[in-house]
Amino acid sequence: MTATRVLAEFGLTAKIGPVGCHASLPELVEALGQPFIGDPVSEGCRWPRWFGYGNLQLVVCSCRLVIQVIIPVWHGEIEVPDARAQTMVSYPSEVTYSQFTAALDAAGCGWRRGQDFPGQCTVETEVDAVRTEFVFVTMEDYDGPLLADPVLNKAVSSAFHDCPPIPTGQESDGFGAS
Repeated sequence: MTATRVLAEFGLTAKIGPVGCHASLPELVEALGQPFIGDPVSEGCRWPRWFGYGNLQLVVCSCRLVIQVIIPVWHGEIEVPDARAQTMVSYPSEVTYSQFTAALDAAGCGWRRGQDFPGQCTVETEVDAVRTEFVFVTMEDYDGPLLADPVLNKAVSSAFHDCPPIPTGQESDGFGAS
């Protein structure tokens, strides 16, 4: 397995192992153990909150469903859960635009070119109302020349929803404020 293949499967399924939008945090804990527990996303609000496994950054709403998965690829390697082995695995993560789009095509994953901005371009996939954007850097720096083959910087999968309010008096489940 390679980072290119793992990320192409993420584009195809919107999941890495059991982790993806709409996944239940308690079910992820059962499958993968305790996540890193981060702070609230917005100051002054208890939810949504940050959680993580390896380099997967999860945004979880108050109903304990994952609403966003962020994979920072620019670190040089990605560490992700391997569902088959129930462990974390690492892969070198330099993935180019041509490698990635070829991997999506080989996986039978429909994709489209997203909106380009100065210094970046995107590839988008969508599965089960979950949209995933793969953001590529098109130049080494803002003053530099364009890269011949843009390099993947991050992947972001999102499926936001309106979450019901937390019932008054609900006991804490250990994942932050109830």
